[in-house]
Amino acid sequence: MTDSSSKNDGPDVVVIGSGPAGLSAALAAAECGAAVLLCERLPQFGRKLLASGGSKCNISNTLDPTAFMEAFGREGRFMKPALDTAYHDWLFPFLESRNVPLKCDDSFHYFPRSERARDVLHAFSGAFLSLGGIMKNGMEIQRIVVNDGSVSGVISNDGTLTKCDAVVLAGGGTAWSALGGGRHGLDLATALGHTLSPLLPAMAPLLIREPWVHALTGISLPDAALSFRSGRRTIRNRGELLFTHSGLSGPCAIDLAGDLAEACAKTGAETELLLLPAASKERSFWRAELESWRKTDGRKQPRTLLSRHLPRALAEHLCTAAECGERRLCELPASSAERLSALLSGIPLTAYGAGPIDRAMAMKGGIKLKEIHPGTLESRRVRGLYFAGEIMDLTGPCGGYNIQWALSSGRLAGRSAARRERDGFIPEEPEQNR
Repeated sequence: MTDSSSKNDGPDVVVIGSGPAGLSAALAAAECGAAVLLCERLPQFGRKLLASGGSKCNISNTLDPTAFMEAFGREGRFMKPALDTAYHDWLFPFLESRNVPLKCDDSFHYFPRSERARDVLHAFSGAFLSLGGIMKNGMEIQRIVVNDGSVSGVISNDGTLTKCDAVVLAGGGTAWSALGGGRHGLDLATALGHTLSPLLPAMAPLLIREPWVHALTGISLPDAALSFRSGRRTIRNRGELLFTHSGLSGPCAIDLAGDLAEACAKTGAETELLLLPAASKERSFWRAELESWRKTDGRKQPRTLLSRHLPRALAEHLCTAAECGERRLCELPASSAERLSALLSGIPLTAYGAGPIDRAMAMKGGIKLKEIHPGTLESRRVRGLYFAGEIMDLTGPCGGYNIQWALSSGRLAGRSAARRERDGFIPEEPEQNR
């Protein structure tokens, strides 16, 4: 490593943000021999990480890298160099070496065996500090200094200039404002000429217009499906669903939030959403089921029989919407039976967005990927500037995706930044408009 004391009075690498991406980047750079300063503008390090997964920290999942990338959609291949650099084969042994073994009780989600997110924070911060790294909280970076197209330092909130050769910008996004989410890191990037995809809530409740949905607040469906169209695409998800005072939540809903918010923002209009309260059951199934009940339990009301499959409050709403009245099943007109079968196979709803973003668990949007070298995560606009984690326009669903991406991207960015400091590495210029 170059002797930084002979070159300037500052560190080799400055990392902005102490979430999982920043912690991973700082550790990786320090492991490469760089002198590293990790800056956090909040009083507490890793505040979002400490709250993740209900403070239990769902750190990853069991998918192989290919399936993992596919879960991020059309841009998922951007993350391949980061996953090649650091995936389970790095993360799991590292945590084990820091006395943070993982568990996977449901055959998909990985958590610390202790179920304490704080143990993950301490594993990374402890390893970083043991290598001579410096962590400063309450240090807000006001500007990244660039000379002749390359990073040369940062200016903090007290006006101090800290010289450095590289900056890893891991400042997160605007989601979860109560835990420090905001535009700070994004603004640092745009001040240097970077552009943003629209900032939208991801992993957030869906906002539904129909009052009857709000009236069912607290009701849950263990297995439901939601779908909507966005342009030529039909976007679907399936899982547990929860009715709330403003719409729908639970895994089935929140994983659609980013795409649905984008669809509403693009058109400036509401989006038609289809709810299947009993996933995989077609209209023909319900026709046959109602006919079977008519023969065996015809003297009972439809809502009573539907309560075998659905929460009673939802069954009552569907029967009201189908104009079943107080009739017994044997007295139900064919038109009402057909309307009820149709609703049971798909309830049309009106969605007008998701969020709000300051209550979302993640942000969709951020620094446009075409402005970042995927092989190093260095800016295509400013040499020596690297990105990691949520600040980039790449967001996955709920289930350990986003923390794993933050850790993997942080490690690649940190190693790349340290390599630049060591030997002046400049990535190969990509093809035009890549």
